[in-house]
Formats: sequence, structure tokens, C-alpha cells
Amino acid sequence: MVQGFEHATRAVDAMGLALGRFDVGAGAAALLDGLAARELPQARRDDLLRRLLGEVRLVALNCRAGKLLGIGEDALPLAASALWPFARADQLVESLQTRGEPDACFRTQLELKVPGGTLPVHYTSWCEEADPAGQITFGLLDRSDQVAAEEALIRQRTQMAHADRLSTLGVMTATIAHEVRQPLSVILASAQAALRWLRRAEPDLAQVEQCLDMIVLGGAKAEETVARLRGLAASRSEARGRCALRPLIEETADFLRPELASRQATLVLDIAGGLPPVQADGVQLRQVLINLLINAAQAMADAQCWNRALKLRARADGGFVQIDVEDTGPGVPVADRDRLFEGFYTTKASGLGLGLKICRQIVEDHGGTIDHVPRSSGGSIFRIRLPVEG
Repeated sequence: MVQGFEHATRAVDAMGLALGRFDVGAGAAALLDGLAARELPQARRDDLLRRLLGEVRLVALNCRAGKLLGIGEDALPLAASALWPFARADQLVESLQTRGEPDACFRTQLELKVPGGTLPVHYTSWCEEADPAGQITFGLLDRSDQVAAEEALIRQRTQMAHADRLSTLGVMTATIAHEVRQPLSVILASAQAALRWLRRAEPDLAQVEQCLDMIVLGGAKAEETVARLRGLAASRSEARGRCALRPLIEETADFLRPELASRQATLVLDIAGGLPPVQADGVQLRQVLINLLINAAQAMADAQCWNRALKLRARADGGFVQIDVEDTGPGVPVADRDRLFEGFYTTKASGLGLGLKICRQIVEDHGGTIDHVPRSSGGSIFRIRLPVEG
């Protein structure tokens, strides 16, 4: 241990807090000065950062920090590169800039290198008046339990979203059967016709070719339908990427039209030209739109509305894309509006009250918002705002 460090940290040792100290020698100080230069080429900057990680020394750890990092007292002093990842070297630079400034403090979260893996921590550094020149003190807080809880929450949300997609498929069973049966009927009828043309005394190959074309089209349609169903039923969503909203909205509308028609609801699309892309998981966005559209169709059918009109608008609004799902249903009672997005709260006679909550989670996970806006002439608008890519 550095002289005086053990005495200075005796109280925090008793509290189980993890403390350590970095030393910035003359060599490391010169590298920090070099990194402060403007318009530094990336290759040069990376070289300076690697050298800095080798020059900065870990010179002291209290008992708790030593146990967390798996570093014994006899291993000190130790190069910072032994525990600090190169990918986060810029944060070490910011931390070291607090040296010599007693009022300065730096905080971040990162994963430090430890024997056998990494350790997620909250890292805080500061300069104490009693610190020797060129040294900073830092504290660590183990985030392992927090990270595990966050990962468990993500898994739970994923499972809930998957269950909601399966529930949606259950609601659409009759429509799905029709959508699959229709291309299969085309394939069967075309194959039977082709056989008849081939069995004639003088086979008509031109007619057979037309039948085969119909079979190919029917197969492609069936494959497309099954692919959409597989996407909804999949337990995992797509990785996020550049997402063009016009084709996503149009494909979702085409997929839902038979289901909406079975409830005597019509859907009109109003998609502005030049709609900018967003960074999104396409499966999850489809899930949100399907949920909102089916909810609206159900509400209008349950209320026996004579005019069951749905409109889906999409347009750019500043740095966002705004999507409105509008219906001419009974609307949401004033008393229920504040609780619409709560879990297990529903205005329907049958329902778990999870659909809108999951929709909000998905939209907010994409950095957006979703809100309910009552229509002045009756009905509802659910408004989604998603940040434009970049």
C-alpha cells in the first residue's frame, strides 16, 4: 500500500467500500498533454491511449477493492491496462484530469477486467487534498446484482411481448386459416387444371405453362403469409437496424385487412412521401401497429358502431416520425384515460390488460412515445412518435 492510504481508508474499509488510487507519473502526464491536442488523427490517438494505459499505475487498493478486482497487495504497483479496457480509455483520460483539482469529480459505469472475465462497476474518481501530486483516488461499486436484475427484466419483457404476439395470433385464427387456405386452393386448382390439359389427346402446353405460373404465384403467396406468421410467433425479435416505415406499414395493413374486414372495419393509409427511416426492430413495430389496429376494430365491433373506419397516418415531424392510428369507435371514458397504459388494466370484458403496456414498453425502448388523444367527433387516436435515424 502507498504510505498513508491504509490509514486514510480505515473507515471506508469498515463500511465495505472499495477504494483505490492511480498515479500519473511524468510519462503519463506527457501523454495526457498529447491527447489534449485538437484534430488528432485516430491512429495517433489510439497509440497514445494504449501507451497511457501502460504508463498509469494502480498504486493502492483497500481490502474491499482488492477482493473485487482479484488483485493482491503484492501485485502493486500495476499498469492500469491490467484492469481498464482499451475501449473505455477515453473515460480514464477524463478521470485522470481530476488530479490536482480537489473539487473535481468524475463518474461513469464500465466493466473492469478481472481474473476470468469482467466486473460491471460504478466508478467515481476525485482528488483529495491529502493526495500526493499526480494521484487520484477512486471508488468502486459492484453493479453485478443490478446488471443481473436489468437482464432479468429484459427477459421478462421479451417473454411478455412474445406472449402478446401469440395472443394476437390466437385472436386471428380464422383469418390466418383463410389466408393460408386461399393460396393453397389456387395451387390445388391450378395443378388439377394442368393435369387435365396434359391428359388431352393433344396436350396444350401453353395452358399448362399458365397453370404452373399460377402454382408458383400461389406458393410465393403462401410462403409470404407463413413468413409473416413466423415473425409474429418467434420468441426472439429482429436485431435493430435501419427500418423503412412505408413498406412496414403497408405490409402490416395487407396482413390485417382480412381480419379487419371480418369485423366490418375498413382501413385507409395516409403515408407522407419521403418518410425518413428509423432505427428499429421491425417485428416489434409491427406488433405495436397490429395491437392498436385490432384493439380499435374490436372496440368498434363491440360498440356496434355503424361506421367502422380506421385511418393510419404517418408523416415526419421535425426529428421524429409521427404515426397516428385513428378510429371512429366509442372512445375511451375520461375515467379510464390515465390508466390505459397500466399493466393488467383493461376496458374490455375479455383481456389481460397487457397489450397497451407492452406497446408503450416497445415504443419507449425505441426512444419514442405513445399517447392517447381523444377525437373531438368521437373515437380515439393513438399517437406514436419515433426518433428519425441519426
